[in-house]
Amino acid sequence: MKRTTGEKMQFLITTTAAAMGIFHVYTAFFGVLTAFWQRSIHLTFGLLLCYFGVIMCSRSKRERIFSVFAAGAALLCLGHFIVNFQEMILRFGEPDTADLVTGTLIILLVLDFARRSVGNILPGIAIVFLLYAVSGPYLPGILWHRGYDVTRIIYQISLSTEGIFGIPLGVSASYVFIFVLFGAFLEITGAGQFYIDFAVKAVGRSAGGPAKAAVVASSLFGSVSGSAVANVAGTGSVTIPLMRSIGYRPEFAAAVEAVASTGGQIMPPLMGAAAFIMAEILGIPYYKVAVGALIPALIFYGTVFTMVHCRAKVLNLTGAESGSLPPMKTLLRENGVFFVPLLVLIYFMIIAQYSVMKAAVYSLLATVLVGFFKRRMGLRDIISAFECGARVSLVVIASTACAGIIVAVLNLTGLGMKFSSLVLAVGGNSLFLVLFMIMCASLLLGMGLPTTPAYLILAVLGAPTLVRLGVEPLAAHMFVFYFGCMSMITPPVGLAVYAASCIACADFWKTSKQSLILALPAFVVPYMFVFHPSLVGLGDTLSVISAGGSGLLGAVILGSGLSGYYFGPAGLVERALLCAAGILLILPGQPSNAAGICIAGIIWLVRRKRKSD
Repeated sequence: MKRTTGEKMQFLITTTAAAMGIFHVYTAFFGVLTAFWQRSIHLTFGLLLCYFGVIMCSRSKRERIFSVFAAGAALLCLGHFIVNFQEMILRFGEPDTADLVTGTLIILLVLDFARRSVGNILPGIAIVFLLYAVSGPYLPGILWHRGYDVTRIIYQISLSTEGIFGIPLGVSASYVFIFVLFGAFLEITGAGQFYIDFAVKAVGRSAGGPAKAAVVASSLFGSVSGSAVANVAGTGSVTIPLMRSIGYRPEFAAAVEAVASTGGQIMPPLMGAAAFIMAEILGIPYYKVAVGALIPALIFYGTVFTMVHCRAKVLNLTGAESGSLPPMKTLLRENGVFFVPLLVLIYFMIIAQYSVMKAAVYSLLATVLVGFFKRRMGLRDIISAFECGARVSLVVIASTACAGIIVAVLNLTGLGMKFSSLVLAVGGNSLFLVLFMIMCASLLLGMGLPTTPAYLILAVLGAPTLVRLGVEPLAAHMFVFYFGCMSMITPPVGLAVYAASCIACADFWKTSKQSLILALPAFVVPYMFVFHPSLVGLGDTLSVISAGGSGLLGAVILGSGLSGYYFGPAGLVERALLCAAGILLILPGQPSNAAGICIAGIIWLVRRKRKSD
């Protein structure tokens, strides 16, 4: 029986995805290839999968023909890089005609790849930067530069490791893909559904239980997926209807899911792709980034959890029945093994301190073993997981490759240093004003870009400015990373809010308003860890533990103040005082912590006296 064209293309996609997965697992365990080879092979796999998908799905004959030639061009470019690699090194800075043709093709392919995978905004920004690299001598003021010929620009962007094949794509090729694959295997084995069931069973029957389950499930699922929108789609389809069924308004239910899912990007152990890039830029082990993100993430989720609890108390909402699920003991006995891959990851990455890639491979193997014993996962399931992981990775590959164009131009023209000087000139010696300006830039960039490219641009533009003002490098990069993540719930774009409001059939703008209230700590905490780096794990152990404990207590009190419930409904003055107390507790330091405890304690005593009277 002959296969149809669609079946042939599907077979080609599946084969390419499986080859891509095997290549990355092999290099993660046995060692990556030379940087240029590893990254060019990684990008070629992404380009092939993108264009194979267009050939299979597009109804336009012109699109299909273009995609055939584009896929062929990608393979030719890869062949050139592999065959002529030594000669390219010897021609350092002086590419020949074949090099320039190959470099130009790569730039065009990456722009089109990003357009198809991410949307028009990121490649549009990249094109503006390309024009800026050429037109520098004709621009006024701070934008002026001496200009560069086309050969130098092409070499910088696509024939060196300073642009498309730079650190961002290198992180995607070395670290991110293997973790995306890990997440795909967890989904195939049913671990993702177990995390949701575990959350519903653990807190679902308490006051406002479905909302709490959304928070817990999204933190578990999101720390693995690293994508706010994917997190909303994965957990929101279960938790949002449950929240609505017990009386939460659609807008609030959608906001809880959107905010909790966005927090998954800042929740260890995996976080988002940008966290791996941060570790590479800073030159520190990834586990230090994960440890640094832990306290702020717990404060974030602690506040959100408290707020949904308090909202349930104010509205007198009950929990949801979870009778369809087995008792907790049975659930853990039957499916608790799904926690093993995460524990394996934490052990090898943080305790044994293996390389991130090897830790990921061991976790992946643990997932396969769990899948085999739990559901007899076979070769078909493994291939399906490879294909799922490859498809999900396309956004990251396209984003990092296209962002490499922007980074290359920033470094070539010196615009990054000029931006830093401009911000310092406007902000003067006021660190707070500079932080505010960079926060606005982060949110603005993040509105149209995924978190990874948004962070990349600000890591080059904004973070160095903060470091020049004396901010700890990890805190500076975490600051721009946080606000890049928060753009997922910031109107007018707010992709996570949009996804959640669609599931809840809720109004987008009302949902955005609720999301901003729920996520308020995420807009406050970054300022605090800039001024007090102990919140990101920097400093002696005692100060870090103290900052974490007081921060969690502050998160609970801040959540109570924002939602208007503190051992009973709270008035406007009490709410304001509770918010102040919560912030004082989150802010490290004995005087501020003592003041926060005193304020919260006095309000509690007053309320208790009123009840006794």
